[in-house]
Amino acid sequence: MSTTTATYPFYQIDVFTDKRYLGNPLAVVVVLDPSLPVPTDAQMAHYATWTNLSETTFLLPPTDSTKADYRVRIFTPGGELPFAGHPTLGTCRVFLEHTGVAISEPKKVVQECAVGLVELSVSLDGSIAFVAPPLSKTGTVEEDKIQIACDAMGIDRKDILEAQWIVNGPEWFAMWVKDAETVLRAKRNPTDQSKALKYGILGEYPVQQRQNSQDPLFEVRTFPHASGVDEDPVTGSFNAGMAQWLIGSDKAPASYIASQGLAMGRRGRVVVKRDDSDASIDKSKRKIWIGGHQVFCIRGAVQI
Repeated sequence: MSTTTATYPFYQIDVFTDKRYLGNPLAVVVVLDPSLPVPTDAQMAHYATWTNLSETTFLLPPTDSTKADYRVRIFTPGGELPFAGHPTLGTCRVFLEHTGVAISEPKKVVQECAVGLVELSVSLDGSIAFVAPPLSKTGTVEEDKIQIACDAMGIDRKDILEAQWIVNGPEWFAMWVKDAETVLRAKRNPTDQSKALKYGILGEYPVQQRQNSQDPLFEVRTFPHASGVDEDPVTGSFNAGMAQWLIGSDKAPASYIASQGLAMGRRGRVVVKRDDSDASIDKSKRKIWIGGHQVFCIRGAVQI
């Protein structure tokens, strides 16, 4: 590892929440100043392991400034990701804050990452949403993987109603369980076999618990064991893939709110909305936006 040390602007931001310390924290190292050396891959990976957060990002200039506003590299304690949802929203907020972009009207931002260009929409209320990236793998999940996940979570196989691959960078598969209560009682401890997998579960809340449009339709939990994380507090990439699966198969309405993190003492809220503004576009080709709020928790500098 390089012995060169430089000091970079640093932010820690809570994502998918409007109240500090109730969402999913993200560390963002800003590498926009051309006078600063770009950390090596090894330095980025080492720093992300040290933060011990589910993700740490490095905010970089875009490869082509005519196509993107910035570039991001996303690291977990176990390695680099081509895409992830809460780092996308959090890094976008840091980009706007650090560069002094004023939001006087809804604004479009384009992020460059390993899966390509990701379109974001910034609202006047401070919320940000990204367009769910295309799924590179769908279809039925192998039975042995479902059973491994069930064993790790301590839930009965018969409680899984459906399972689907929802790969959009991270190798997620989703399992729809019988209700939200089943989701909340699942265990998060990895087993030797589950350490090779990234999976999540979702369950619907009963109608009597959904009194208004701000009440969540689903409770979600994700277990990215293959990334060295027992449980992720709130996961944009999983919710993006889940939304494409459920809305695309008419198993969920075109707009809903998902709750995540309750089992970890958090209060994450993921806002899902399909863009139905142009009825001439086939439903299967309409954009699905995944959004939420972000709150700054730490501003400072870091030496790498």
